[in-house]
Amino acid sequence: MKSQVKVKVSDLTRYLICPRLVYFSAKEHHEGMAKGKERGFIESILLKELAFNLHKFYGERKEDDPEPEPEAESETETEEEHAKRVIDDTVDGVEMIYKEELKDVEKDFFEEVKEDFIRNLSMSTNTENGDWLEKVRTENGLLELENAYGYEREHAMLSEKLSMSGSVDKLIRTEEEVIPCMIKTGKCPEYSVWKSDRVQLAAYAMLIEEEFGFETTVKRGFVEYIRNAEFRETQIRRRDRALALQILKRVKRIKGGVFPEKGGNAPCDKCVFAEMCETRKTLLSTLFGK
Repeated sequence: MKSQVKVKVSDLTRYLICPRLVYFSAKEHHEGMAKGKERGFIESILLKELAFNLHKFYGERKEDDPEPEPEAESETETEEEHAKRVIDDTVDGVEMIYKEELKDVEKDFFEEVKEDFIRNLSMSTNTENGDWLEKVRTENGLLELENAYGYEREHAMLSEKLSMSGSVDKLIRTEEEVIPCMIKTGKCPEYSVWKSDRVQLAAYAMLIEEEFGFETTVKRGFVEYIRNAEFRETQIRRRDRALALQILKRVKRIKGGVFPEKGGNAPCDKCVFAEMCETRKTLLSTLFGK
């Protein structure tokens, strides 16, 4: 009898933020949008969809595009006007693509956030690190690979051996490699990638290797910090794989019913489970006289 897949790669990331996020998510409590954070939630969705369409800034065609993106609607269209049109076209379809995630968002509020997003992203000094549009147009290893080989969007994988599943944002296949790429809408580290992102890539690497066969070894991956237009390549190391497996075992225990300690740097003030977490803590204190 095949083992039941219980863990998602995203659970490993939740564990690194706070183990109790895994516990409450396993109890089928829907995370959704944290109260007061609706705007940020919508902006993250808009940024992620934009990351799936970066090739359109170059007029390149991908396999799943019905037609190539025109370089300009008229001879007088500037690069900035073309870029703004790409942004407009991309965000226009977000409501239909992310219908489930946005089902509780009021139409007028969504339109307000969308308009602000377009205006801010089109400004020349939008990010901490300079011109967003200019950085997107700058050639780098990831965009070169995407232009040469394309990518599969949200490639889903399942491992019976690991009892783990996951859906990697982009999967690039060359003649010699299979490369996982993740889109992140949060803060970008000064150098390299965040520890949680290395662990997540290592988990995807193991899923890819099981799916594509024994001869496949995933040696590297990419993280797109799209808010800052930073595209970081990172090697997938043995210690990242070891840590991913260690966390996987802990997550399985939590999903089996073990109530974990809170993470040392848990963002309790932003957590949608804060009230449930405090209630659970109070109940345990009463039961054990603490």
